[in-house]
Amino acid sequence: MDLIKARRLLAQGRVVLRFADHAIIEGRKDGLTSEDIEEAVFHGEIIEDYGTRGLLLYFTRSDGIPCHIVLEYVPGTAEVTVVTTYVPDAKLWHPDWKNRKRRKRK
Repeated sequence: MDLIKARRLLAQGRVVLRFADHAIIEGRKDGLTSEDIEEAVFHGEIIEDYGTRGLLLYFTRSDGIPCHIVLEYVPGTAEVTVVTTYVPDAKLWHPDWKNRKRRKRK
């Protein structure tokens, strides 16, 4: 995902930031505010790139809680979408919150 371009277009007002209902619901379940999520869009670090989507890591400004957001931007469209957001589970992620733990085979 071209995160730099998406951020530039957002800052210029050439595209709008949209929050999918799923992102709002899941974020609220984990105590994340819309401000936390919006800050993550502009200041988060991309840790996984899926083409038109990317997984970003951000630590909330108020209390340093790690959060992940999936952001989508399809070039040529009028919006950047926050698809989902959540506080990562320590059982699934390494302490840096950037790398997934390997699943044990059964």
